[in-house]
Amino acid sequence: MGTRIIAASVMLALLMPGITEALRPFLGVCVVTMLIVSLLRVDYGAFLGRLKQPVRAVSGAVWITVLIPVLALGTATLAGADAAIILVVLFLFCSPPPIVSAPAFAMLMGLDGALVLAVMLLATIAMPITASLTAAAFVPDLPLDAVSLALRLAGMIAVAFVVATVLRRWFGAQRIADAKPAFDTISVVIAVVFALGAMDGVGAALVSDPGFTLLAALGAFLFMLGQIALTYALFRPLVGADAVAIGYAAGNRNAGLFVAALGLTDIDPTVWLFFALSQVPIFLFPLILQPIGRRLSARSAAAPGVSP
Repeated sequence: MGTRIIAASVMLALLMPGITEALRPFLGVCVVTMLIVSLLRVDYGAFLGRLKQPVRAVSGAVWITVLIPVLALGTATLAGADAAIILVVLFLFCSPPPIVSAPAFAMLMGLDGALVLAVMLLATIAMPITASLTAAAFVPDLPLDAVSLALRLAGMIAVAFVVATVLRRWFGAQRIADAKPAFDTISVVIAVVFALGAMDGVGAALVSDPGFTLLAALGAFLFMLGQIALTYALFRPLVGADAVAIGYAAGNRNAGLFVAALGLTDIDPTVWLFFALSQVPIFLFPLILQPIGRRLSARSAAAPGVSP
């Protein structure tokens, strides 16, 4: 039900531009709050269990936060894509870690939520370093320099970890587990507010330049789907069924963290439009990919000679 509500909020945003504009300033708060809630509910037993055999989680995190950005931005640079907007958009599309709700969505789709959790946490912790180095190498025209970006990202993540740790000790793991319906509701509300605020300007862009906006939406969708497909194809022979989970993590990026760090008012309108449109497939993927994810997981797990 939560995934349907979030998906519906994206469509609602197109009809209510006043609300999207009013909620845009709260995106940073939403991003940090979602991270706090997710960290508060982390199953550290599952996380540590995955780290006992770290190759899959670490390789997934390195592929998602280092190799994909270098591949995408390096290819764009070699192809002569020297327009600042193109490089910034690619940076937002392929440098962030997986969204904080990726483990929960992965489990809804029948995927390995523990593996997605491990990849998400490792990628999020490493992000201030990986993102700043990627920006310094390929994207010199960001509103922030690489060091400032790293410090802001590190500060946001550190605050979320500290607050989540304090709340976890205060409430206790059992009370948090018992309050799952309440936390689910909070997560959906925050996600809806984020979705509405992130879509600011999309409705107006559809009216003023529908061709470009629809083309940009298609490009965002295909790029995210391409990350999933490429990751699945690369990891399937190596890790079997886990390739589906790693692919899902690769295609659903927490660009909101970057937008909040860069400054909600300092972003070029075209870059913001691409950011907003990139959120649409993220909120729709759980509905679209749920049957596909379960089918691929079952097929990979049943394949002879492949360790699930």
